[in-house]
Amino acid sequence: MLSQQAMQDRFQRNIVFGVRVSLTDGEDAMAAILAAVNTADARCGLIALAEEHHGSVVHDLQIFTTGDEQMAGLQKAIADIEGVEVLEVVDLAMELHRGGSTVVKSRVPITSNTDLRIVYTPGVARVCRAIEAKPELARQYTGVGNKIAIVTNGTAILGLGDIGCVAGLPVMEGKAAIFAEFAQVSAEPVLIDTHDPDEFIHVMEKIACGYGAIQVEDVKAPECFKITRELDKRLPIPVLHDDQHGTAAIVLAGLCSALRKTGKKMEDMTTAISGAGAAGTAIADVLIAAGIPDVVLVDSVGIIHRGRTERMNAEKEALAERTNKENISGSLTDAMKGRELFIGVSQPDIVTQDMIRAMAPDPIIFPLANPVSEISKDDALAAGAAVYADGRMMNNAIAYPGLFRGAMEAGAEKFTMEMLMAAAETLANMVPENELLPEMMDPGTHMSVVEAVKKAAMIPDGRPVQ
Repeated sequence: MLSQQAMQDRFQRNIVFGVRVSLTDGEDAMAAILAAVNTADARCGLIALAEEHHGSVVHDLQIFTTGDEQMAGLQKAIADIEGVEVLEVVDLAMELHRGGSTVVKSRVPITSNTDLRIVYTPGVARVCRAIEAKPELARQYTGVGNKIAIVTNGTAILGLGDIGCVAGLPVMEGKAAIFAEFAQVSAEPVLIDTHDPDEFIHVMEKIACGYGAIQVEDVKAPECFKITRELDKRLPIPVLHDDQHGTAAIVLAGLCSALRKTGKKMEDMTTAISGAGAAGTAIADVLIAAGIPDVVLVDSVGIIHRGRTERMNAEKEALAERTNKENISGSLTDAMKGRELFIGVSQPDIVTQDMIRAMAPDPIIFPLANPVSEISKDDALAAGAAVYADGRMMNNAIAYPGLFRGAMEAGAEKFTMEMLMAAAETLANMVPENELLPEMMDPGTHMSVVEAVKKAAMIPDGRPVQ
């Protein structure tokens, strides 16, 4: 587990409320509140003194819950305590996103009319004329070289499904905040309200000149494959689908780290992947490029194999051609039998202990489905797993800020497999003792990825990721 473990993960309670209470009975009242929290099976995080009045003290409590129903019951229980008044209950996620989680600010101070006329007219005209004469100067004299478009149509938002691009905007703003905080990159959400991949491509192609790179985000499969591939082909700037290649990079980083801990070798890691959508497909391609000899993918119908006709499409048919060397068929149970590595990007609780026991000895298990993984840590380890990591531990936000900044600083026109693998290897090299991945909250993690990606971008004839 990462050293700066999220309290939500520690408590296994994801919905966080702020509760302000007024106490007239001091320590006894606070003890009763904490007992009520425990009885409700919620958890208390930070407790802060907010105000002191004559005869009463106001405290702010951070309460971790499973959701609104649990919080409603706890609120009533606290209000029923003698000497306690509940002043306010705030959903902290809703409150944090009030007004949006990002904002555009000026990089230069404007404190006088002289400043204004340098920043804007008439001074700005000189810059426009210079760029008109030499368009490449835009990277030097505008923000284009450090600006990313986070582009979505809202069809696969954060495990919530097709909720629309406006409902998905808080996710895009959250991504933008991560870029700004960890890589000092300006990222703008771009919402394209269409289910037509050709229209999506056309719109993005027309506005791409204002950006230095494009992160395709939360677009459902199989449309995401065409969108990312076509944008990558048509545009002279790096394009990456985070759900595909950001996830693949962090999986490879975790695997490199796990191999060092177990003494296993990449060339021996026969692999079963549950989930043949955006993430599963990209993970398979990156692992094959890294040297894994055989990858078998499974979707809701069964193993992807040559000759299968049920619920196949062009993307899955192409996938069947480059995976599953022995062309086996069957279920997830059949796919996992004798394999060294399992990766799940599919559904919760679909892997049993018997399926783990049927794998090769001491297998590596990465069940990444969120919010509930394909098998729990306790069950997997009890069944013989040597290494276990779920989606909370393998957060692709450890990789993508540095991937994008590195690509833009290098002036790269494309992402390559070499860039993804350099990022993964660098992350694996930074792992603290007894951990699987480095600390995301450490700025050094992201800057190390930036430097690795910049070097890898210089490698000639890099392999395409699309």
